[in-house]
Amino acid sequence: MTSPQAVSYWLLPAPGTQAVFEQLSALASRSLVACRLPPHITLYSEHLGGDQGVSQEQAIAQLQHLAGCRQPVRLRTNVIEASLLFTKSLVLRFNAEAMTQLHPWFNQLRRRSAAELGYRLDPHLSLLYSQDPFHLRQELAQRLPLPSDPLLFGRVSAVSHPLMISSPADIAACTTLHACSLSCTR
Repeated sequence: MTSPQAVSYWLLPAPGTQAVFEQLSALASRSLVACRLPPHITLYSEHLGGDQGVSQEQAIAQLQHLAGCRQPVRLRTNVIEASLLFTKSLVLRFNAEAMTQLHPWFNQLRRRSAAELGYRLDPHLSLLYSQDPFHLRQELAQRLPLPSDPLLFGRVSAVSHPLMISSPADIAACTTLHACSLSCTR
């Protein structure tokens, strides 16, 4: 029996911004045993497949609709912090304006969702996923340099993954279904 699956809609950085996140993640990986996913902000998650989930085709259509009516967005960082949660081992949080900017995206995805998981928007970007002790993650969060300029996000993707992510194997199981550039066509 396969484990329950979800699809998440990610906001992805533009190439220059991606390089900033890759550099931060590489710095962090020198101090912790960690795994990484492409840098992203999760906009929304819902069930994938089965009786209650959306199909891959529906998820891709949802993503294309989102991309067709949104412009790239610039977000300012606020803090780098550690968490006890594996999925938030070391995260870069954005300022309060990010919630205001991204909430309409979240609402659009939620309104069209037939398989809601109860996901709540929490604009952050995981730099890495680690099972190292929390105090080591905290120390690292205090040492990493916080980007000072606004960071550009210009793409979105739909990614399938296990419903519960709690191990490196779950991270490795994440699969991009489709990605597209943001470009308002209205």
